[in-house]
Amino acid sequence: MKLFSRFAAAALMCSTCAAAHADARVIVKLRDQAVGLRQAQAVERTRSLARRLGVALAHGSQPAPGLLALRAPDISIDDLLTRLANDPAIEFAVEDHLRTARARPNDTLFDSQWHLQSNEVSAIAADRAWDIITGDGSVVVAVLDTGIRPEHPDLAPRLVPGYDFITDAALSGDGDGRDADPIDVGDFIDAAAQNDPDLQAICGASLLPQDSSWHGTRVAGVVAAAGNNSTGITGVAWNTRIQPVRVLGKCGGFDSDIIAAMRWAGGLVVPGVDLNPTPARIVNLSLGGEGACTAAYNQAIQELLARDVLVVSSAGNETGPVESPANCASTLTVGGLRHIGTKVGYSSLGAEVDISAPAGNCVTTTLPCLFPIDTTSNAGTTTPGASIYTDGNSPNIGTSFSAPQAAGVAALMLSANPSLGPNDLIDRIKSTARPFPQDPTIPTCPQTATGFDNIGQCNCTTTTCGAGMLDAGAAVAAAAAPVAAITAPATATAGTTITLDAAASAAMAGRTIVDWLWTIVSAPAGASLTSANAQSTGLQLPAEGSYLIRVTITDSAGASDEAVHAVTVAAAVAPPVTTQPEASGGGGGGGGDAGWLLPLVLLLAWPWLGDRSRCPRRTPKEIDRPSVDCRTRN
Repeated sequence: MKLFSRFAAAALMCSTCAAAHADARVIVKLRDQAVGLRQAQAVERTRSLARRLGVALAHGSQPAPGLLALRAPDISIDDLLTRLANDPAIEFAVEDHLRTARARPNDTLFDSQWHLQSNEVSAIAADRAWDIITGDGSVVVAVLDTGIRPEHPDLAPRLVPGYDFITDAALSGDGDGRDADPIDVGDFIDAAAQNDPDLQAICGASLLPQDSSWHGTRVAGVVAAAGNNSTGITGVAWNTRIQPVRVLGKCGGFDSDIIAAMRWAGGLVVPGVDLNPTPARIVNLSLGGEGACTAAYNQAIQELLARDVLVVSSAGNETGPVESPANCASTLTVGGLRHIGTKVGYSSLGAEVDISAPAGNCVTTTLPCLFPIDTTSNAGTTTPGASIYTDGNSPNIGTSFSAPQAAGVAALMLSANPSLGPNDLIDRIKSTARPFPQDPTIPTCPQTATGFDNIGQCNCTTTTCGAGMLDAGAAVAAAAAPVAAITAPATATAGTTITLDAAASAAMAGRTIVDWLWTIVSAPAGASLTSANAQSTGLQLPAEGSYLIRVTITDSAGASDEAVHAVTVAAAVAPPVTTQPEASGGGGGGGGDAGWLLPLVLLLAWPWLGDRSRCPRRTPKEIDRPSVDCRTRN
């Protein structure tokens, strides 16, 4: 309970910070700007907008082409958003929220990693996944957080170049704004920080003192700390690469910086920043705050989805609704479990959660904590100290550490089968989840316990905690299976035959597809396949209607997958009817061809036409003379 109280105090501090912001901060999307503006152009657009609104706007950054991060003093956020909504040049405007890390554990020593084993109910069984694969250096997981301590021996061999996206120097604490150095300098709040007017303008006047969390270093260790190196701990995907991207500073980070970092991590353009030379396939967001998913976050997530980048988010630590950006569609949202598989008291819950994983819980009210999530950290309370590992005496708990477990599992899956897209990863993680257990002593979610020792706990359901408990072994086994795909037209015409092809299907490295089985799921009567056991087949379409076809593929290891394709068939178009001309005259004879009439008429009329042609033409002067009958002339 003491630990839970500390988390509650941290959350209260964040709420106080948000309420005391001196500046209203927004992200706006310009209607007519599809590509990024140069800095001078962006500043001029900001000035022009400020003149129209009658508000003193300051330009901050460009999180994406067409997006501007702006701030304004002496105006409420609601008033500013209302004015922006009425401006015809603005497609949308959303608040630029300050987000915070989802847990602030203390630093100390390494003990054990129960969450990776198979002994506890909610443990993810990563040890079974490692029998298949332990990760691949070509797979990059971007950790968007406080940065990283690159000298840690369990992280140094796993790193690729990252970036610092914190725009405000006071928030960053490293003396400057954005740069290519993602090192975590510490997010401590001391007396000097409490009295810094620039930091107060961002975080609020009631800044509470705090030690450095080294949160990004902790999250990175859960994802991919080096394994099998006789040192420290093992990450979930311990041969995968980590890309540190710094977005959280002294009291959190703004949406505009987080969105820019998400896009950069996935290989998208961010104005003013060089392209990422080693784009990530997975972006981990162990951060969040209250509120609905904004249009700005949704746009970034959809752009990443189009590039086959999976976004993994922690549900939150508020025992309430899922926080943003975890409540955005198309993310893999991860809730928190106790070691026995019930919802941990502090974890947020709701329909947006996709899967749940261990978040750490202590059981006892005194240290040591019995079930923390042990990981890499740093001993410094303010500035960096020695590299260490956390343990039960200074526990590491929160949904911040559930999300990187899921990100690590997704990285193992991509290592086994790089052809998997974000939706494939989410579907296979959910389909292989283990069912939640039930504890008769606590209520069923969304109702939560209120006792001193079980506050916030409840029995999970699939509508509150996701599809089930994360199972790394089963998910990686499912990923190793081939991916079936059908190439075929979506529309056709009755009376034709179309080709269905499964050549785009893929097997994991070292395996090949050895068998195909085509079946008709549903179709009008008379539909048939030209071949049932080949890579491609013909589908005969006897009538209009809907046709649903399935292919099941099997690889050389005996693993299989299936895909279904729908074809809408229109009725055949009848050929145009040709009408024969009706015969004239002559009666009888059955109305035969009348093409002989014209030559006969011309032949009979020829003598008359010949004489007529010899009649002289009368001139104007002869017009009153008696006419001559040409027909009587010889």
